[in-house]
Amino acid sequence: MVPLRVSAGPAAGGGAAGVRLPQDEAPHNAPDEWWYFSGHLQGIDAAGHVHSYGFEYVTFQYLGIAPEPVYFGNLSITDLTRHTFQYGVQEDSYPVPATHDSFSLHTGGWSMSGGSGRDVLHADLPGYALDLRLQAAEPAVLHGTDGVIPFGPFGSSYYYSWTSLLTSGTVIDHGTAVKVTGVSWMDHQWGSFDFASGAGWDWFSMQLSNGQQYMLYFIRDESGQIVQTIGTRVDHGGRVTHLAAASFAEQATGSWTSPATGITYGSGWQVTVPGGHLTVTPDLPDQELDLLSTQGVAYWEGDVSIQGKIDGSPVHGVGYTEINPPAGS
Repeated sequence: MVPLRVSAGPAAGGGAAGVRLPQDEAPHNAPDEWWYFSGHLQGIDAAGHVHSYGFEYVTFQYLGIAPEPVYFGNLSITDLTRHTFQYGVQEDSYPVPATHDSFSLHTGGWSMSGGSGRDVLHADLPGYALDLRLQAAEPAVLHGTDGVIPFGPFGSSYYYSWTSLLTSGTVIDHGTAVKVTGVSWMDHQWGSFDFASGAGWDWFSMQLSNGQQYMLYFIRDESGQIVQTIGTRVDHGGRVTHLAAASFAEQATGSWTSPATGITYGSGWQVTVPGGHLTVTPDLPDQELDLLSTQGVAYWEGDVSIQGKIDGSPVHGVGYTEINPPAGS
């Protein structure tokens, strides 16, 4: 979900109207917007070999930095069978699609389309191609107040998620077709954000074995201090609880320094939520996307495993963690 490092005007976004669905699935006339998918896939190829993957696929839309809207696609694949991480970026420019309640976006040969919790993703990297269909198992989640969150130094943001997307399709893995199934997550954010503030964030999506999902945002100022937190818990049937800031916390348990960028990221986290403690472990240490030459950013976006206890009962699960380092880190 890391944006292009540009100044897009004064901080704004959000508003009293809040998010309306399905209308707000479509692109907006906002300076900054992104549609973000992450997921966890398993499958068996024709030879009987088991495969497991994590993926992140996001499309950014930027208005006002060129005559036409500018789009960036970021794709990463964590191959848990080969123990490898691979990523790429595509750029495109075209008019904002005229849709009322859905999105259809492309960057080069990559595409994502959908709405109302039904989505189709097509994207590829050297050695891999994703062809996925997603179907929501629970309703969309509006974060904050009717889908508007305070976004720390960035301003405010419209923000909703589909936190439980049943996923099926095919991964072409180095020429071998692997039929896969799994679970994915989709975030959609937009507004006018003050990226010139130099702030950053830690973000967690968690999909747990007890049927709960968590979205946790820890927004940091330029010095790295946490200045805003937003948390949402989703229970069985899509029942949403907005978490009080004092009721959840994160603490990095280790670190990893990128040999490519020299940035030091947290690596492994203890996360406290109401009634529980969770240990979040990267499935691979190096899941950094070094996009400094294309988007002016580098970030760690990783497939993670989760173990812990909620209300005294053991839980496990999968998730994604994103570390968007502040400028002063």
